[in-house]
Amino acid sequence: MKLLLENWRKYLNESKLRVFDFDDTIAKSDSNIHITTDTGEKISMTPGEYATHKINPDYEYDFSEFDEVINPREIKQITNIVRNAINAGTEGREIAILTARAPEAEDAIRDYLESLELDTSKITFVLLGDSDPQAKANWVANRIESGATDVLFFDDSGKNVDAVEALANKYPDVKIRARKVKYAEDIAENIPQEN
Repeated sequence: MKLLLENWRKYLNESKLRVFDFDDTIAKSDSNIHITTDTGEKISMTPGEYATHKINPDYEYDFSEFDEVINPREIKQITNIVRNAINAGTEGREIAILTARAPEAEDAIRDYLESLELDTSKITFVLLGDSDPQAKANWVANRIESGATDVLFFDDSGKNVDAVEALANKYPDVKIRARKVKYAEDIAENIPQEN
């Protein structure tokens, strides 16, 4: 009986965390990373290309296009999940946009989500200004330490998904699911959004 009560109490105190990356997860945009190599060569990369790029400390990286949301195309499979999470209510649930973009992009992201009629007042915005996968995993770990017991994480980067999945070893009693999103691959590059 005692075990039954403990399990029931754990269920009542369940705290859900739903985490969504922005670029190539919620929307595909035409923001690119501009790289200058150590030889002076100029390279532009999409977020998808950058997700698999090995950082070179001798290269110069320019993320300034990510301060705005350029020509966004909605990834409906994910925005529908965000919408359902919002509609389920925020009691015992946190919905977060967790992105490597810098804090300067928050207004542009918020405006875009509001244009999709998503209630941004129910979303936590976390703009790390850091593309290291461990930065996202650390943020999720902090939320687990604060009481999250059920984590669902969506990201297009396999490195980010792996970093969050690895938290299951540290927190075996927490339900952690990390899903790699590939829907953006089906959306054409640099195509103006149709209204």
